[in-house]
Amino acid sequence: MAKEFKTAYDQLTLSPAADERIRAALAAAQKQGGKIIELRPGQSPAKKTRRISLTVLITAAVVLALSITAYAIGAHAGFFDTVFGDTGVDSRSAYQALADPDKPGGEIVTVPAYQREPVDQEKAEELVGAQVTDIRKSFTMEGVTFTAESLVADENGIGALTFTMSCPDGFPRMEGYEGQMYNMLQIDESRGWIAASPYLRLAGDDAYINSHIYLDSAASTERSKHLTAYFYCPMELQPGDTLELVMTEYLYNGKEHAYTDPYTGEERTEQDVDTTEEYISFRVEDLVPAVLFTAQDGHTASVSPMGVVLDDWYDGLHEMTLTYADGSVYTVRGRDVHNTQFGQLTAPDDFGAPGIEHEEDDDGDGVTDAIWTEYPRDDPAYEGMWRTMYVFNRLVEPETVVSVYTSGGTGYDGERQPERIFTR
Repeated sequence: MAKEFKTAYDQLTLSPAADERIRAALAAAQKQGGKIIELRPGQSPAKKTRRISLTVLITAAVVLALSITAYAIGAHAGFFDTVFGDTGVDSRSAYQALADPDKPGGEIVTVPAYQREPVDQEKAEELVGAQVTDIRKSFTMEGVTFTAESLVADENGIGALTFTMSCPDGFPRMEGYEGQMYNMLQIDESRGWIAASPYLRLAGDDAYINSHIYLDSAASTERSKHLTAYFYCPMELQPGDTLELVMTEYLYNGKEHAYTDPYTGEERTEQDVDTTEEYISFRVEDLVPAVLFTAQDGHTASVSPMGVVLDDWYDGLHEMTLTYADGSVYTVRGRDVHNTQFGQLTAPDDFGAPGIEHEEDDDGDGVTDAIWTEYPRDDPAYEGMWRTMYVFNRLVEPETVVSVYTSGGTGYDGERQPERIFTR
């Protein structure tokens, strides 16, 4: 019977996690030989031994293993749906719109299509489930409670954090381009102001981690908002690093100070502010691995289930596609398609690298009109600091990707980037 069961089981298609648990349970059951002890009231173990069907033991083990797998998937289902699935931000087709809605009759532009897809819960668990960290920490500022829910990040520094904002008095209307959220809290000009939205940083580092925050309107209510912050830390995270979700409040204290405008040289005054900061800290326990793809000229594309990082600057990239082994194609960026949560170009200043500072006096009046910093491309100190990153708007299985294609865009030096095909 055990052999027959094993033959039938081998024909099933299950996740690696479920497969491992079931095979372990099967091996344990075979080792036991199907022998258990059943006692009647008042009977000692030495007097009664009964052999039951090995099938019963195996079936129980399989049910237990599958229930553990189902629980693990269920525990992250809402997180996967929001971060990688088709909830939170709606799909749309490309359409024509005014470049500036406040100027009727002005330039017409194409708003690109955006297609979200349902997430395969079992595949998501296999790819990133082990790296999801549940946080459940909160702080309250100005009557608004911020609660960090769950986090996942990859070894390229791409990540997603889900969090909620709750307030018994409700919130003003929140909306932004492509579902991205802006001004989350009202600003009281008479008292000072509160940072318009929370931001992320590395603990012990003043470096701001760029993020785009999206509202899950379906899950949100007037008094509770469910949000996802997709972020990119170009310094690249390490297991054990601590991130912080921060809100900062600046309130006028009734004092003023004088200062000299660095551009005009004029003497000015402004009100002093007292700063109050609240934050939640949480550790990055583990990182989702990425797969490296290389073009013929040596340039690389690092692909994880969450996003891609190119090792150069592609300003205004025309197209990026991922081709899978089955021949299907995921258009990450196209002329009329933007299937990303957000993208970011990085340069040495994003890494805190010092550059060569230049001051310009455009009109020759002795007053500096502009200050800019140069980072020479041929300086080895800046190697690897020019990058292009995109966060995917769906879950990608890197092992099934055979190539990454890019077309268009210009480098940091203004030269047009060539077409590239990156392969493993």
